[in-house]
Amino acid sequence: MASIASIGTGNMGTALIKGILSADEKLEVRATTNSAASAKRLAEDLPNVTVTSLEDDAEANSKAADGADFVFLGVKPWMMAETLRDLAPSLNSTTVIVSMAAGVAMTDLASLAPQNPIVRIMPNTPSSIGHGVIALAPSAEVDETTVDTLRTLLSGAGLVVALDESEIPAMTGISGSGVAYFFLLAETMIAAGVKMGLNEETAKQMVVATADGAGRLLTDNPDPSAQRQAVSSKGGTTLAGLQAFLDAGLFDTAEAAVQAAGNRSLEMEKENSEVING
Repeated sequence: MASIASIGTGNMGTALIKGILSADEKLEVRATTNSAASAKRLAEDLPNVTVTSLEDDAEANSKAADGADFVFLGVKPWMMAETLRDLAPSLNSTTVIVSMAAGVAMTDLASLAPQNPIVRIMPNTPSSIGHGVIALAPSAEVDETTVDTLRTLLSGAGLVVALDESEIPAMTGISGSGVAYFFLLAETMIAAGVKMGLNEETAKQMVVATADGAGRLLTDNPDPSAQRQAVSSKGGTTLAGLQAFLDAGLFDTAEAAVQAAGNRSLEMEKENSEVING
């Protein structure tokens, strides 16, 4: 039975632990937070997890990581160096470091924990309800059995996709940040409905239900082009609306958004590397 330590357990770490426990409720999970208040909330939310805080015990992180098979790091990027240096004496050489930190490169993680296999994961926010996308990028030292174990553990939080680290910026642009693109489209559609005479609450209910229905159709048949064509009658209302999107350069705009988010993730890696390496 694998043991897991979650260091610096925030909202995303909580979501992933819930997903992990849904896949195997018998796992031993130890989690830490910074404050006693957050530890209390986490313990109430995850009653089967051993939770401690740095406020209550300065060695909480080291104690949680001691003997763990997997150590999930949910701390902020600028805290990564200090956290890993503090954890080093508690880590076995076989302990797998799993970093959730956005914009912290594998090379920098390896410099901080040179004896340990390292995996970068990048979950998006729907992981909190079990419908996320989680990128999983292992270092060369991580064997296939370990990757499969992690994939199984994380599957309760959503779709797990094994990637090369170089592909993480694309995942960030499409899935990590992409959730917000759908939210922004929903905002604009609600606003358009209000301009056309609907009250805001009615417009909101319609748009939310439409997004839910469209998502379910895509889940059943993951071919967006075919789904679009199925609801686009020649000379009808849908084609008129779609043409407005195309005339406004939707494809170019979407590509630019994905590229901008991906580029920003690479910039963050450089910024965080400078902080980590002092």
